[in-house]
Amino acid sequence: MIQDSVVVDSPVCFMYNPVKGQLSLLALIEGRRQGRHDRMGTLILAHRGASAYRPENTIEAFELAIEQGADGFELDVHLTKDGHVVVAHDEVLEGVSDGSGLINSHTLDGLKKLNFSKCYPELPVCRVPTLEEVYALVQGKGLTVNVELKTTVLLYPELPAKLIKLEREYAMEGCVIYSSFNHYSLLELRKIDPRAKIGLLYNTGLVDPWVYARYLSADAIHPYYTIVALLPETVARCHDEGIMVNVWVVNDPEMISLMLKCGVDAVMTDKPDVAVACRDKFINQKKE
Repeated sequence: MIQDSVVVDSPVCFMYNPVKGQLSLLALIEGRRQGRHDRMGTLILAHRGASAYRPENTIEAFELAIEQGADGFELDVHLTKDGHVVVAHDEVLEGVSDGSGLINSHTLDGLKKLNFSKCYPELPVCRVPTLEEVYALVQGKGLTVNVELKTTVLLYPELPAKLIKLEREYAMEGCVIYSSFNHYSLLELRKIDPRAKIGLLYNTGLVDPWVYARYLSADAIHPYYTIVALLPETVARCHDEGIMVNVWVVNDPEMISLMLKCGVDAVMTDKPDVAVACRDKFINQKKE
């Protein structure tokens, strides 16, 4: 569970980390459900960690994101040949490592021998992390982890159960939201744990997404940020239905500021330091 938290303005579940000044995922979800918009803030989630500065989806990227003040991060998961949950974006290895082939065709031991800093040759060798290693890094810190199930090419039928098991083992309940472009995978998670938090990923013009989200009992929608820029009313309509709006991937300061003005619940970015600075500026301007 979330550590070092206090509840403010009861009965609203406004959980807050007094050390790092972080608003929690659970607070936002409960606040939306209770129709409280005025006290809610915007999470900054580092997309694949601080991936503009470190190899994506590595412990090094996640550690830097924490240092830069992110409220958590988004990451992607696959299954290895021997059934371990590993953190990586693509199904294949060539893009970010010196390996080749499908992740699912390699054992964890084999993957751990590869260098995952291919895109940053000037940096030291980075290894692919397991989801367990990431949870060990953030456990007790009150950070939010958006776990994206990469189940559009390979279905990984065993993945949902493994994810719920790890969430419970590492006491991450209330700190994890699952997302996927394959919404059936999210429904499978809900069959295993009806309390699992789910966000619907999409990158096209979905009509009335709040209706669809309510139909699936989703906690959030995860649209590409340009959709919200073009249809800003989406945020208010979702909030009226108790649904969060978490956008991806926003790196330009002007666009980050626009998302903050639209009132989104989370901004996913490769540059958490830039997004945190934009949020600080936005908050200070509101106080003036």
